[in-house]
Amino acid sequence: MGYKNKICIISSSRADYNHLYPLMLGIKRSKELDLQIIATGMHLIRKHGMTYKEIENDKFFIDRKVPSKQKTVSANSLVEAMATELKGIAVAFSQLKPDLVIILGDRYDIFPAAIATHILQIPLAHIHGGEVTSGVIDDGIRHSISKLANLHFVATNEFKNRLISMGEENKSIINIGSLAVQGNKKIKKYSKVDILKRFNIINYNQYFVITVHPETINSNNKKLIKNILLALESFKDYYFIFTGTNSDTDSSIISKNINEFIKKNKKQAALIESSGRELYVNMMKHSALIIGNSSSGIIESPSLHTASINIGNRQAGRPLSKPIFSSSYELSDIITKINHGLKFDFNKTKFKPKYQGNGSIEKIINRLLKINKNKLLHKKFFDK
Repeated sequence: MGYKNKICIISSSRADYNHLYPLMLGIKRSKELDLQIIATGMHLIRKHGMTYKEIENDKFFIDRKVPSKQKTVSANSLVEAMATELKGIAVAFSQLKPDLVIILGDRYDIFPAAIATHILQIPLAHIHGGEVTSGVIDDGIRHSISKLANLHFVATNEFKNRLISMGEENKSIINIGSLAVQGNKKIKKYSKVDILKRFNIINYNQYFVITVHPETINSNNKKLIKNILLALESFKDYYFIFTGTNSDTDSSIISKNINEFIKKNKKQAALIESSGRELYVNMMKHSALIIGNSSSGIIESPSLHTASINIGNRQAGRPLSKPIFSSSYELSDIITKINHGLKFDFNKTKFKPKYQGNGSIEKIINRLLKINKNKLLHKKFFDK
C-alpha cells in the first residue's frame, strides 16, 4: 500500500466536534487517508466538562491533547491561553507531521492552530469561512483564518463569494453546506418520551432548549440574559433545559444568572453543561423552541423542523431560514418573538434551509485525496 496523506483535525469544543464528527468518521473509514486528531481548548477545561471524552466515547483515538490552561474568562486570560496553546500545537505538529490540517469555525482557541500551520508551512483547510457574525470577536478571527487557509469548505454560495472578494482563489473554495446538517440525518434517534425521562420532566409535555453565549464586543450581556430569563417567566406551561455557556469573556455573567434562575425554578428548569452530540441534536428536534444566540439555532434547527428565537447581535449577519425569529434585547420583543415561534407551522410553510448541503463528506474526501502540498502552499492573492 502506498503513502496515505495524514489529515489532522483539530477540535476545541463540543460545538465544532458536532460538525466535525461525520468528516472524522469519513476520513477514519477511508483506505487512502490517515486520520490524526488533536483536542484542545474547551475540551480540556474541567469546568466545561472535559468534553474530549465524548470524542473518545465515539471510538476515535486522540493523537495529542493540547491544554490551553485557561484560568478565567478575562481577556488577558484568553490571550495567555492562546499563547500556551500555540506552543503546544507547534510541538504536536512537529511530532505528528501532518500533510494537511483541518479546523472549523472562528473561536479564539482554534486560532493558534491556524497561525502555527502558516509559520510551519503546513497546508490548512478551513470549514465555515466567509461568514459574518458582527456581535462577537469571532468575525475578525474567522476572516484571519481564511487568509491563512489554503483550502476552504463553505456552507453557502454567499460565503464563497465573500471569500472571493477577500482575494481567495475560486478553485480553492468548495460549497459543502453544513456538515452538522448532514451528520444529523444519520444520528441515533431518541423519542420525545426519552428526552422527558432523561431530565425527569414529569409535569410538562413541552420544553424549550435555551443556549446563551456572551457577545464579546459590547456590554449588553447583563441585559441579554436578564431579559431572556424574565421572558421565560411568561411561559408557565413549558420546561426549560439550559445548556452550558462557552469560555468566552463575560460567560461567567451568563452562567451566574442561569444558575440563580434554576435555583428559584427547580421544578421547571435544569442545566446540562455538556449533553453530548446525540442528546443535544435530539433535544433540539423535540423542543418546542430553541431560544438564545447559538449558531445551532440558525444552522441546524431548521432542518430538524424546530423554530428558533435568535436574540441580540451575536449571530448578526448570518442568513436566516424562515423558522428563525430575530429579537432585540428588549423584554417585550423577546416575548413577542417566542409567541411567533410557537405559532410557526412547518407543515404549512415551504422553505429550504439555508445551510442544506448535498454529499458534503464525499466532496471533502475527494478533495483531500488530491492534495498537493507544494501547490497549496504557493498561495496568491486574487483580485476580483
